Amino acid sequence: MTEEQANAVASALSGTPWQSGGDIWLVIVERKDGSIVVISDESICVYANQECLDGGQPDQFISLDAANAATS
Repeated sequence: MTEEQANAVASALSGTPWQSGGDIWLVIVERKDGSIVVISDESICVYANQECLDGGQPDQFISLDAANAATS
C-alpha cells in the first residue's frame, strides 16, 4: 500500500502507519489485550505480542489476495 493509503487506514483504525522498507507501508494496530494487528495490502496478521511480531510468528493470517486466499 502507498503511504497515503497507510495513513488513511491508520487514521480510520487508530493505528500507526509504518514503512517496513523498500517503500512497503503497513498499518500497526495495538489492541488493549496486548495483541498486535498488522495490515498490508496483501494480508492481515494478528500477533499475540511484540515478541511474536519480532519473530514473525502470527497467531492468525488472512490473505487479501483473492488468487491465493488462505486463512489460519
